[in-house]
Amino acid sequence: MFIDSRTIEENKLIRADVCIVGAGVAGLTVAQEFIGTKVDLCILESGGEKADKATQSLNWGKNVGLPYYSLDSARARFLGGTSHFWIINLPDRGMGVRLRPMDPIDFEVRDWVPHSGWPFNKNYLDPYYKRAQQVCRIGPYRYEPQNWIDPGIRDELKFKDDRINTTIFQFGDRNVFFKDYADAVKKADNIRTFLHGNAVEIETNEQANEVRRIKVKCLNGNRFSIAAKIYILAMGGLEVPRLLLLSNKIQSTGLGNGNDLVGRYFMEHPHLWCSAFFPENIKVSNATALYGIFKKHQTAVMGKIALSEHTLRNEKLLNWVTSIHPDYDLSYRNFMGYDKPGVAACIEIKNNLKKKAPFAEIIRHFGKLSADPKSILQFIYRTTASHYKNIFDRARQITVYRLNPMMEQAPNPQSRVSLDDEKDALGQLRIKLDWQLTELDTYTMTRAQEILDRVLQKSGLGHLLIETQRNAVPKGIHGGWHHMGTTRMHSSPSQGVVDPDCRVHGIANLYIGGASVFPTSGYANPVLTTIALVLRLADHIKAILYE
Repeated sequence: MFIDSRTIEENKLIRADVCIVGAGVAGLTVAQEFIGTKVDLCILESGGEKADKATQSLNWGKNVGLPYYSLDSARARFLGGTSHFWIINLPDRGMGVRLRPMDPIDFEVRDWVPHSGWPFNKNYLDPYYKRAQQVCRIGPYRYEPQNWIDPGIRDELKFKDDRINTTIFQFGDRNVFFKDYADAVKKADNIRTFLHGNAVEIETNEQANEVRRIKVKCLNGNRFSIAAKIYILAMGGLEVPRLLLLSNKIQSTGLGNGNDLVGRYFMEHPHLWCSAFFPENIKVSNATALYGIFKKHQTAVMGKIALSEHTLRNEKLLNWVTSIHPDYDLSYRNFMGYDKPGVAACIEIKNNLKKKAPFAEIIRHFGKLSADPKSILQFIYRTTASHYKNIFDRARQITVYRLNPMMEQAPNPQSRVSLDDEKDALGQLRIKLDWQLTELDTYTMTRAQEILDRVLQKSGLGHLLIETQRNAVPKGIHGGWHHMGTTRMHSSPSQGVVDPDCRVHGIANLYIGGASVFPTSGYANPVLTTIALVLRLADHIKAILYE
């Protein structure tokens, strides 16, 4: 049942067994697990079934660190949450998101990655990953390339060096969450979803070790509260720390923040368009079909190029992966010969004549003309011919690709979310985001490309033109709307906000579901791991309630 919070009786107390704050991917997944049970569950969602500007503006905040997206556009504050932002075009004309589990090494304590390590290993999470595959309605829990190749059609690039390998991503359709699961929750007899209601404070007992209620406020001024046995915060990696920090009446630094950890360790997946990849020949270029999006086993998949685990250990790097994308503009310029010495000289002479440059400046290019007549004649023919027919075959004459890496960010306590002085329309302090990278982050960006370049050359596959520099944050670096780490998981309250069960340390009935609990990020999109974790959380809460 969907209920408009704006119509609830003023100051009414709503009671339930479980209260989930946030109806995005995490919140809807948990709710799905309780459909048809005897558990009286309610969901509190800030937005409605569609986006509206007034609600979305509550997300606004300041970026005070590295350049980042406007915070009101980096999150979707309505039913379905960020699944509305999954906009990768799929082969069946739908839109979706990249999915894969994190790698085993991502869960380990690594001596070269400060603050690394999860309370459990990947094997422990594997059963939940398998269930997450079903939740996302994607293919089998197999991510080895051999399960997805078609010999002679889609093969792995043959790397003659085990420092580099091929990995696989699957793609899930976004409609599964904001349409199918939202509709299932709406029809569930045991679930009430309160739309247009904003959690503004978590009220606890005097010892701040048990939540008593969630205070709710609407943009029309209406107020009420929700009291439950168990509470789950599932509003994403920026709003969860915000609400904890705002709930400071008993614990002055904010709930769960006795050790100044709430909001710290903000991680993204740094993305960057970089490095031109020049295949050795057209045969190599035509062998890259595995590295585009295609469909197999009724699932959209895509191959990517990654650093091997032993490379990460030997080189002491963060996890890194890259997709490769045809660069049609550069391939066309390469096909036409714009960079050939003779053609470049012709262009310089033409430009100098236009500028009426001194004759000495013009004549100095003449030597290159006589040294490269073949390129000039080819350029003249292809330029003329292109007026009458498209002699450049986009499908068969791609000679340049662009890398689009996505990498792990090192946990960094100085990269953080905190409260600002400015207030929103509800009178709540807004947030400010200070996204920061470390030397290990910037070093990995370039070193990974250097390793790939060496392996490509050694394998006779081509080479890279590397455009980044070690230990310098490159221009154009951006995130993926992946907000992780701000309520990190650790067995000790001195090093984490939540325990291995995702329960806030020191508070008996408050849990967090989402990527904000990640101690490290790996390079994989956080969705599949988030779903695996909240499925595990749902099982844990069922066990508590059914006892």
